[in-house]
Amino acid sequence: MQQASQRRSPPIDVISIQSQVVYGSVGNGIAYRTLLKKGLEALQVPSVLFGCPPYYGRPHGGAIPQEWFAGFLDDLIERGVMERTRAVIVGYLGEVMQCHILADWLQRVRAINPQIKIYIDPVMGDYGEGIYVDRRLVDCYRSPFLHLANGLTPNGFELEQLCGHSLSSREQTQRAAQALLNDTTEWVLVTSAPGVAENESRVGLLLVSRDEVRSYSHPKIASAAKGTGDLFTALLVSHLLLGKSLSEAIAIAGDEVCEVLAEAAHFGWEEIGSLRALK
Repeated sequence: MQQASQRRSPPIDVISIQSQVVYGSVGNGIAYRTLLKKGLEALQVPSVLFGCPPYYGRPHGGAIPQEWFAGFLDDLIERGVMERTRAVIVGYLGEVMQCHILADWLQRVRAINPQIKIYIDPVMGDYGEGIYVDRRLVDCYRSPFLHLANGLTPNGFELEQLCGHSLSSREQTQRAAQALLNDTTEWVLVTSAPGVAENESRVGLLLVSRDEVRSYSHPKIASAAKGTGDLFTALLVSHLLLGKSLSEAIAIAGDEVCEVLAEAAHFGWEEIGSLRALK
């Protein structure tokens, strides 16, 4: 039997677990680039691997096999990486067993490293597109899996899937988000939050935490680029790890998403090409 290496691993800021594409700016295609741009040490674990996002048509690739996915995660524990990692981001998952594998792995990771922060973006779909994942994943997200997160970043549509009914007002959105708080989950940040934006030209966000409820908004940018939620979550986590307060991180991340999308719109890009707008 081959002996495990005893080499000491360097500290890692973020493990990003989500979709991966050869071409495109969704999932790790944008999140990993963003984390590096912010000067963080990051590793990426793919849940799926596609040649391009499915909105171009049926791509080559598919979900990472269960044995591989579990093995990738186990390797990080066995190499000692998780003892020296500050945060984990979980985004798009390719199939239902990945949710169960992650639930077990995240509990093992927290036992190894109680200080680690876990952020889950329960990617399921969006307004105008509906659910674009295996519908069984919706039930997985409604399970105690989400209780493992320190912070959650659902969009308004995803929050509706979690609570089981439509949302139209700020008060309804607040109550649905508050229902997701627990001893571990400190805050829920709802993007494209129903009932929050002042008018149709703005995008509203609602932060619900144990201590406060606070709304934010930023301009709606006319851009065809996808992956803005993945970009936003990566920016939010980056600023938290760089020492910003949660409120500061939300405001800065929102402004930076707008700057990146404005550049894409200016050049007519339908993917986020450059991250020059990020400082």
